[in-house]
Amino acid sequence: MGISEFVNDSRRILKLATKPSRKEMWMNTKVSILAMFLVGLLSYLIQVLMTIITGNWYGS
Repeated sequence: MGISEFVNDSRRILKLATKPSRKEMWMNTKVSILAMFLVGLLSYLIQVLMTIITGNWYGS
């Protein structure tokens, strides 16, 4: 794929792209916050579980 073909494809994509509405942006924000919360919660639960499992090995 040449540079000119890449530029033409990029222009075509930018012409089709639209700015998201406030409703769409708010939905994306809520989904992102929920995903970060769930990943953090899962990480915390794994850390607590590993602390419980390995805590007995060291005699703590």
